Amino acid sequence: MLVERTAQIVIEWDDDLAKTLKVFTEVMNEISPICFNSGKPLSALTLHKRVYHRVKGRLNAQMTCTAIRLVAGAYVAAKHNGHEIKRPFRWKKPYALFLVGKRGRDADFRKDGKLSIWTVGGRKKLGYTIPDYFKQYFEKAVMIDSIIVKIRKGNSLVMFL
Repeated sequence: MLVERTAQIVIEWDDDLAKTLKVFTEVMNEISPICFNSGKPLSALTLHKRVYHRVKGRLNAQMTCTAIRLVAGAYVAAKHNGHEIKRPFRWKKPYALFLVGKRGRDADFRKDGKLSIWTVGGRKKLGYTIPDYFKQYFEKAVMIDSIIVKIRKGNSLVMFL
């Protein structure tokens, strides 16, 4: 069963998680001009080969690769949709995409009702609140493969499934 609805699930505030979102966005913005490549965007693999060693160490390896793929994917999508790419893309609002799954992933939902998530300050177990209208979808989901986490109104963390 695919969950087709999205929900803003509020996550317990954590300074390290907020910093992780900022670092993830900084990495994307740093590599975007390289991917832009004078209007001839690089493929994800070529971009990875050119920038990985330059940006590694700020995030875990998996999230670094995710940031690289997202940047390359943004250019592919823009080109596919007929947009003229005149300058490098910039992401203004901090966010990050976390891969969800069993051991070795960026985040996973624990049986104790906590979200175990990787941050620049180490792995954290944070509480979260699911809106009532979405609980049935969340509980019936067979798999959640990723979450997007953003800062909302400067003072709360929200995740989108």
